[in-house]
Amino acid sequence: MARFKFKHSISIGNRIIGKGSSVFIIAEAGVSHFGNLKKAFKLVDLAASGGADAVKFQIFRADHLISAESQEWLNRLKTKELPYEAFEEIQAYCRRREILFLATAHDEPSLEFLDGLEVPAYKVGSGEVGNWSFVKKVATKGKPVILSTGMYKLREVGQALSLFAEEGNREVVVLHCTTLYPSLPHVVNLKAIDTLREKFNVLVGYSDHTRGFHFPLAAVARGACVVEKHIALEFNVPDAQDWKVSCGPTDFHLMVEQIREVEAGLGSGVKLPSKAEMSSLKWARKSLAAKQDIAEGSILTADMVCAKRPGSGISPSILNKVIGKRARVKIRKDRLIKWEQLK
Repeated sequence: MARFKFKHSISIGNRIIGKGSSVFIIAEAGVSHFGNLKKAFKLVDLAASGGADAVKFQIFRADHLISAESQEWLNRLKTKELPYEAFEEIQAYCRRREILFLATAHDEPSLEFLDGLEVPAYKVGSGEVGNWSFVKKVATKGKPVILSTGMYKLREVGQALSLFAEEGNREVVVLHCTTLYPSLPHVVNLKAIDTLREKFNVLVGYSDHTRGFHFPLAAVARGACVVEKHIALEFNVPDAQDWKVSCGPTDFHLMVEQIREVEAGLGSGVKLPSKAEMSSLKWARKSLAAKQDIAEGSILTADMVCAKRPGSGISPSILNKVIGKRARVKIRKDRLIKWEQLK
């Protein structure tokens, strides 16, 4: 790992991800279409109109994904399947709406189908932790990969990244994630974003499973270059969990707008007044003023002077240069002191 350097700037479609580029926002449609193609199109509409860079779906065959040991989950996911050909239509619709189409393949046949769609990048879900043969197959595709790491230990993140290093795939974004629906604040652990970046010297983003969208905003402030947030059209749905952590038609666009505001507010890190801020100096900072009437010929002492707005006069920072001066004229109480009044 130490000898292999991952890229710090990668391209997915027409978007560049990395330092100096705007945050790449993925609207995670997942299975919130509930097996209905028309709803899938509406999810694309929500993502596109909300300003996301990409909309992502989940592709699987329940029989390939779930064993007979878990009949309940098998039954639940069968109702959320779409046939492979439906994703060809969704991808075409994404092109019309000018938004990138992405998908997470959850089984090997679905991965091969996704390969045929010539997607610009692959997403590996957190559930593949320990499934290194599958992760290695994704690494061999020769395209950028977004790797979610919910339920991963740091050592396991390193194992996964080693597979990409071995295959010469340097275009990886690691997403910090907590796989819990919803994730409560005390388990979100946003500082892990810093840990992943420092430990592996790789691009790091955040996949959110919390209510609302304040944690994605905080992740951006912490340096996440990718943010993934679930979207939904329906809420309070039985036998479903994604809606609990989703934005919808009323608030997804607000999250995107506020992410753009936060990233604009990060600035350069250089601590200087901005050009726009300079105009505030005259009214916001203070000048030296007469605390009392000062008679002509008086020698100024500290108890004769105070600091008051506006800042168009002598700065309080050079009070020591004023103390001991003699007043040329009478200086009235509560008036700014001017150099020409002193000798």
